Amino acid sequence: MTHSPRQVVAAQRGFTLIELMVALLLGLLVVAAAGSLFLSNSRVYGASESIGRIQENQRSAFEILARDIREAGINPCLRIDGVNTDIFGVQLAAPDAVFWSRFVNGIFGVDGTGANGSDEITLYAANGTTYSVSEHKRSGDAISVGIATSGIANGQLLMICNTDHAVVFSATGVTSSGTTIGHTGTANCGANFTRPGSGSTNCTAMNANPRYCFWLGAGVAKTAADTTACPGGIGSSPAYVVAPVGAVWTVADNGRGGSSLYRTLNGARSEIAEGVTALGLTYKVGTAANYVNAAGVAAAGGWSQVTAVRARMTFQAEQGALSRADVRGVDDAVLTRTLDDYIVLRNHQDIQ
Repeated sequence: MTHSPRQVVAAQRGFTLIELMVALLLGLLVVAAAGSLFLSNSRVYGASESIGRIQENQRSAFEILARDIREAGINPCLRIDGVNTDIFGVQLAAPDAVFWSRFVNGIFGVDGTGANGSDEITLYAANGTTYSVSEHKRSGDAISVGIATSGIANGQLLMICNTDHAVVFSATGVTSSGTTIGHTGTANCGANFTRPGSGSTNCTAMNANPRYCFWLGAGVAKTAADTTACPGGIGSSPAYVVAPVGAVWTVADNGRGGSSLYRTLNGARSEIAEGVTALGLTYKVGTAANYVNAAGVAAAGGWSQVTAVRARMTFQAEQGALSRADVRGVDDAVLTRTLDDYIVLRNHQDIQ
């Protein structure tokens, strides 16, 4: 019997060990290349995200700070400054002398008191809701305003002003749906508004001044009785009621292992931007060519003469949900950016 050799079908043959090792090597090379590309893209994304957050914090921080600086000293009636103080009076029995002495200048700064030696600046204004006075025809009368006083609380410090005078007082008799604002509480110097004048910083001085009426009303003719009741004068221009405020800007510990830029308004502190490690402030006084620090402002002429502020802030990448590598550069140092801005005080500029 004849036997023919057994045939092995080529399709059923397996890989040789060499072929398998070559395939594994090629596969590893592909995986390594893909992994390297992924890690590179991840690093680029992390760095871009960190820089993006820094830039976003820069925009918000400088925008809000610049707004406060530009509006420092603003009120709807007149320009109050450290030179023109005779138009300004404080009708309070126990005023915060430091606050009101600085309020008339609109701006005050301190060198190196914040985190990492950062500077501090306080900006004063009366730029909130404006209540137009409908009538104030007797010095001791409540002030009638054109809109509801729902935004005012009893005991709140307010300022009534026209183009001639401004007086600070404590609000009384205010109701949420009412349109009158009283000023006869014990926090005030008596029941009457008096005309401000030089040295009008306490009750003795204010009570010694003649009684003043801010506004009879649009189109109302002044009578002899009005003149007698208001020996200090009657405002000839519309009057308004506003709330004076002081916004304090500083860098402080944020409790998360870093520092942030904060704005404190009437005792309430708000975090404006995280990762701010330094705030440097210098000031242009009058027409001087150079900017000086806060200590140099007084020597150069005082806060009432400040016309512009140079603000420099340093921002640092915050890790948060990112990895450690995402917030660091090629030298393994944390990513930082420093930005300068020059901001002009609108209310310290003379109109040419």
